[in-house]
Amino acid sequence: MSKFFKILLKHETKIKYLLILYVFYCAIIIGQSWDEGYYHKIGKINLDYLLSFGLLENDFYSKYRFSTLYWSFSSLMSQLFPKSFQIEAYHLINATFGLLAIFGLYKITRIILNKEIAKISALILFFIPFFFGHLAINSKDTILAFSHVWIIYYLLKYINKSNNLNRRIYTILKLSVLCAIGTGIQLLFLGSMVPILILFLINIVFFKKKSLKIVFLDIFLFLIFFYSILILFWVDTHNNIILQPINFFLKSLTIDAGWPFNLVNGNYFSSVEVPYGYILINYFYKLPEFVVFLYLISIPVIIVNLKKLELLFNNFKIIITFILFSLFYPTIVLIFIHYAIYDGVRLFIWSMPYLAIIPAITIFLIYQSRFILSKLAQITLLFLFLFHIFNFLSITPYHYTYLNYFAGPKNERYKRFENDYWSTSIKELILSSNLQDKKINFYTCGINSEIAKIYMKLKYGRSELTGLDKAKYIVMTNRTIFSDKEKKISNCYDEFSFKNVHEVKRNGVVLSSIGKIK
Repeated sequence: MSKFFKILLKHETKIKYLLILYVFYCAIIIGQSWDEGYYHKIGKINLDYLLSFGLLENDFYSKYRFSTLYWSFSSLMSQLFPKSFQIEAYHLINATFGLLAIFGLYKITRIILNKEIAKISALILFFIPFFFGHLAINSKDTILAFSHVWIIYYLLKYINKSNNLNRRIYTILKLSVLCAIGTGIQLLFLGSMVPILILFLINIVFFKKKSLKIVFLDIFLFLIFFYSILILFWVDTHNNIILQPINFFLKSLTIDAGWPFNLVNGNYFSSVEVPYGYILINYFYKLPEFVVFLYLISIPVIIVNLKKLELLFNNFKIIITFILFSLFYPTIVLIFIHYAIYDGVRLFIWSMPYLAIIPAITIFLIYQSRFILSKLAQITLLFLFLFHIFNFLSITPYHYTYLNYFAGPKNERYKRFENDYWSTSIKELILSSNLQDKKINFYTCGINSEIAKIYMKLKYGRSELTGLDKAKYIVMTNRTIFSDKEKKISNCYDEFSFKNVHEVKRNGVVLSSIGKIK
């Protein structure tokens, strides 16, 4: 193993704490994301309802879509912080669960492979920008990733240690809570578990040869626990806990929620008509260069070392098949189901942890080899990793806006993909601006206007959100919109005529801008 990785291992504990501090630092300084205020609100409403035993009930938009176990818990925990730091409190809570998702990947990989590969996979996942960038600000998809990896971990525990009744029930209860968290946030979450369930049943019945009577009894217990927890926090089902969940689930299948447009490698699409290669295209341009490199060399490296891997790890072919299927499963689903997709790969963050395992295996193998090609791969990897660390730090705290070197010239990247689709840079944009007007009349594009109003009032006091005809300034990101001028999908930067007076830029890319309307 190279000196660089030996140094990393020598100072492993210090590096781990530094990385955790970095996560929390980003969580505190980053601005409020587009819709997180809405989920804070429904969490508080739901918590009040539960603590009052149903006496306090308020309505909110699309309430039927959610069983708010996680948001209710977050609301409860946030009350430990001063009211003036509520956004930061929620960010810290989300970031903690994001870090636990990374730890969950480590635990899974340690069971199915070994400790060394587990450490490498956790480190790689940490430095994947579109995963890291959502840890603090995304109270939906990050929690799905947390639930997903820990469900797999406890299924592995169940498979390996499921003879003791008390231990089985305790594991089933944990699985029930995790499934309820994920399903409460996204009713289709259980669909992401289909390949895992199939492999679980095959393993239990054919390899472990468990008693079918015990397995079905445990599945029955799981369904009771899971459904009870899900319904408890799904307030709108309480008047009919049998029919209402079915009705709401069917209703959720018919809505096109989320942003209606997409920008994919320079081409505009409706969010329900994305290309079949949508996820793979996003991966190619948004994964770090060192991860792309590792995937390119992984096939020959793993094939050459296949016998070695089969000797080192039991059922290695099954493991690698599961990983590949987990990665391609979202694309397979997109081929058969027309589902609204937007914001890059945000809706598939639950599958991101498994992206890190194959590169981790590849690193493990090339650092065990003495061939000259392996030495060349080690040098290339080290260079690309250090290059990425520089870019990763320079984009703080807007990591989800990252595009790699393959995305072309930096000043043209806003035409390739949406960058700050969460509009979290609006906080920095407005608070660091210096507009001289006594009263600021402004219009917005591609951002949550209510959040812009909060920061404008904080910075300037006398400010007003107006229509475009009365506004002097426009606050925007390069969000996709339908162009009234061209009668086709465009983006905010190209739609309006303005003189740029202030901007937030990271790694050469303008994330958000204040323009003086011409």
